[in-house]
Amino acid sequence: MALFTWNLSQNTHQHIEGILAQRTKLATITAVLLIAAALRIIGLTSLPAGFRDEEIAQLDIATLARSGAIASFYNVEDPDGGREGLFGILHGWLGIAFGKGLLPLRMFAVLCGLLSVALTYALGKRLFRHYGGLVAAIGMAFTFYPIVVGRSITREALALPLITLTLLMIAAALHVRRRTEPDAPQTTAYALLGVVIVLSAYTHWSGLLLIVLFVAFIAYLRLTRQAISRRVISYSIFGLLVMLITGIPYISATVRAFPISSLNTLWHNRSESFGEFFSNLFQAVGGVGVYGDLLPQHNLPGVPLLNPIGFVLLIIGLVEAVRRFRQQPNYVLPLFALVLGLLADGWTRGALNFSHQLLALPAIMVLIGAGASAFANFFRMGLPRAQAAQLIAVGTFALAGATLFATSDLLFRAWASRNDVQIAYRGRLGHLAAYLDRTRDNLSTSICTFSLDARSAMQNAEYRFAVRPDATLLALMLHRHDLDLRYSNCLDALVLTRGGESQRYAFAYPSARTRIAEPLKAWLQHATQVPVAGLPSGSVLIVNAEQVVADDFGQVILSRAAWSPEASITHDEPATLPLRMGGYLTFEGYRLLPEGSYRPGETLRVVTYWRADGEQVPGLRLFAHLSRNPDIAPALQNDILNIEASLLRDRDVFIQIITLPLPAEFPNGEYFLSIGAYSERDGQRLPIYDGETPRGDRLFLDKIRVE
Repeated sequence: MALFTWNLSQNTHQHIEGILAQRTKLATITAVLLIAAALRIIGLTSLPAGFRDEEIAQLDIATLARSGAIASFYNVEDPDGGREGLFGILHGWLGIAFGKGLLPLRMFAVLCGLLSVALTYALGKRLFRHYGGLVAAIGMAFTFYPIVVGRSITREALALPLITLTLLMIAAALHVRRRTEPDAPQTTAYALLGVVIVLSAYTHWSGLLLIVLFVAFIAYLRLTRQAISRRVISYSIFGLLVMLITGIPYISATVRAFPISSLNTLWHNRSESFGEFFSNLFQAVGGVGVYGDLLPQHNLPGVPLLNPIGFVLLIIGLVEAVRRFRQQPNYVLPLFALVLGLLADGWTRGALNFSHQLLALPAIMVLIGAGASAFANFFRMGLPRAQAAQLIAVGTFALAGATLFATSDLLFRAWASRNDVQIAYRGRLGHLAAYLDRTRDNLSTSICTFSLDARSAMQNAEYRFAVRPDATLLALMLHRHDLDLRYSNCLDALVLTRGGESQRYAFAYPSARTRIAEPLKAWLQHATQVPVAGLPSGSVLIVNAEQVVADDFGQVILSRAAWSPEASITHDEPATLPLRMGGYLTFEGYRLLPEGSYRPGETLRVVTYWRADGEQVPGLRLFAHLSRNPDIAPALQNDILNIEASLLRDRDVFIQIITLPLPAEFPNGEYFLSIGAYSERDGQRLPIYDGETPRGDRLFLDKIRVE
């Protein structure tokens, strides 16, 4: 009886210890996931503050997907090729629920980043038990590059968990653990494996390498005579058949649209020679622990992927993998993935780019876990069990804490403060969007920007591709949809909302204030500066120009104007200002600068004043013509409107300076100066009304004498 009681208490004690151990394991990985979530969520709307090229391309794909344009590949106007569509399609559908703004648009990437950490733990645990999986998860959670990927709207965010899931599915389908088991294959496992590999290919070209990895690993198992089921080959063929069936749209899209397909991207970006390939491969290997990616979009330039501790653990893991190559496939699977990922980076030309070795990233983390497990086993063999466990726990906690501190410093201080990061992510717009989101008042806001439309955005492009007008980008970044916004370039055009009442001016480009044309500076003379975090001083102003508008417009309506000859009267018949053009546009008056006569080589500037009485015609443009005879083609003309006219509302007034540079050989004489407005969509000029009677489509101003 006593023996039975002792055995019962011993079993109970072991059971309790087992429960406590399981709870400890659960607590540790939960803590890692929570810290990983914090690193990916803290400052998500301000770091980075805007969107980089790749994010804009994915947001364009998401917009197309929401409109019903579903495709395997999308043309994003990148000279290096198109983009796979799965991430953009999923992001577009989820965007219906999440909404717009920096925070909701990045939440899908955050979820993908956390899923990558969880799957890395599952893969590492399967191959190297809990401790190996825990260290691998810590590496994925605390390493700088995966954190930035988990904060960015890029296809790499989705590709990373899919690649990790594929490695886990390969291990599960082939029953690979610390010891490979000859269990019977399961149809479901191979079918899911085929689907996951194809989904990876639909997301990123690295997914194509997973097919090579799977076939190479099967060949390794057969050639080294591992203890696997004899039916593995037939089931592997079944898995490949599933890949083929689910990849039919991918294959057909590649054939039909090869210039934007993944295969063309891989071929187009290949190294131009074997020498360049080996040089790139050397850089890829060195980038893991010696020198890093120079692109500020996703790395602190020059910082390697791993810190010294992680790099040492990786080396230990690699040594263990090579040493156990023939006996333990659990080491060989991540080793093959690492080699293929580095070869992919060597294949692509150009500077080192961590996104080109995406396949290697989960393998690196798992091999770090293998190295940590081997290092821990060294202590277990030389020390008592309890002492070794304490030493391993304290050491792991200390190293994880040091890594967390170093990475947080890199992310939130060093990387965040770099000017090239702000430029790459269009931080000026991001900080402005954040300010507008948190500012609650009834003021309208006039955004001063050089990138008003596609044409001006291209002229002022600072980036390789993904050029979009600032109005489009700011609409994506803003969380609020009740803001009263106007857009003009503020260099030669200015909007004064609601007749000049108190309003806010925000300069999207810091240099804009120094380049404002002299006639427009008076409107901003008595402005109050508002400090905005992340933007230079003077980027945001509060202006009340109501009295100035009343005084100035009271003077310009006295300027002289005459009707067009097309109105069946002479052009000398005076017209009384203000005059209505079209349905909802009123011409208030003008000034000529400089006044008097002009000499060839000088520039005539016509300062025009307008009032909006409602919604404007699509593509509104103004024109100024200088001609010797009203009945012939003009000698000089300028068609312009540096204002986003579609946002003008009732009582908005705006000023547009129209310049007419006189050539050096311009003939002397007297010239007619006429102005008008038209729709760029159809080229139709707006009729000019005398009361309710249309009187032609252009208005003649003062005659100009050149001498």
